[in-house]
Amino acid sequence: MRMSRDVRCASVLLAVLSTAAPAVYAQAVGGAEKARPVTGDPGISSMPVMDRPDFRVLRDYAEPGATRRMHSHDDATYHVLTVVTGQLRFTIEGESPIDITQGQVIDLKGGARHTFTNTGTVAATIVEVFGKRPAAAAASGGATLSGSRPPEDIVVTPLLHASVQLEYGGKVIQVDPWSQADLTRAKLADLILVTDDPVHHLDPKAIGHLRKPGAPVVVPAASQAKFTDGTPLANGESKTVAGVAVEAIAAYDIKPGEPSHPKGKANGYVVTLGGERIYVAGVTECVPEIKALRDIDVAFVPMNLPLERMLPSAAAECVNAFKPKVVYLNHYDQSWVGSEKAMPNRAATIDAFRKALAPGIEFRDAQWYPE
Repeated sequence: MRMSRDVRCASVLLAVLSTAAPAVYAQAVGGAEKARPVTGDPGISSMPVMDRPDFRVLRDYAEPGATRRMHSHDDATYHVLTVVTGQLRFTIEGESPIDITQGQVIDLKGGARHTFTNTGTVAATIVEVFGKRPAAAAASGGATLSGSRPPEDIVVTPLLHASVQLEYGGKVIQVDPWSQADLTRAKLADLILVTDDPVHHLDPKAIGHLRKPGAPVVVPAASQAKFTDGTPLANGESKTVAGVAVEAIAAYDIKPGEPSHPKGKANGYVVTLGGERIYVAGVTECVPEIKALRDIDVAFVPMNLPLERMLPSAAAECVNAFKPKVVYLNHYDQSWVGSEKAMPNRAATIDAFRKALAPGIEFRDAQWYPE
């Protein structure tokens, strides 16, 4: 890391800002009225200023005393940060904190984990420039990405049971699309993730309906025979697909019995979007591979699985073990899947899960089933 008015970095930043129209530059260094709050970091807000094929620019705003949690921008090839107003205490993971003030610039490696706190008495304004990887630049088609957002503003749209749509920066990811859902609410996918092979996870009809031409479909290695056009990923493997980093996490039973979910058959996935790590568990009990997860920003976990697996207390205990910032429940009403009638104690089990969560984990309720 280099700091203290790094001339090279400052010139990079000035060159980038000089390509923007004066009105855009004014947004970059002005007030926070157009910025969006950063989820989980009170007093921090952010807004996109520019998004071009080879770089993007964000303007961040920190109130006195506000802290931006430890995070990274894994899709960045370089990261230049300058303090325009105020002062910060800045820490790169594994290094000692440093104090930086107005006009000083930090040159970070792309993907370096870092945090900062406004230690001053006035609001701090920060401008950040990120380089894009060639794959990301090619995906933009040489034009400004449509619908780009700050990294923290990832749009989650529950569809049905295990089916969920994730959006970031104009990219759409569908997880376990199922024809029983109202797919008119869904968008065409740049990437599809399949966690298992029952039809409410692996549904070729729904995949065909939502798949953009040529979009990859990631499937567990054990399921490839049922969807030969899929990209297989075994437990523990990682791959960048459609410009998205995807890690396959083991999903299996601990308690024996039918229905059985043996180890190696199904996947959960961790995907990285805009530096945020999102975990979709699939159908699983709280196995060691899940407890070992770290730095998860948003998690989707199942509950009320057959044979009294992942009951509310067990599901909450599992979430408390790997401590995501935000958690959603899904795949929790098996009665609805069988009969399209809600389980009688649905609300009570959700409330029991919520009450058993550790402090600091935000639970977001969502409508996974029709009223």
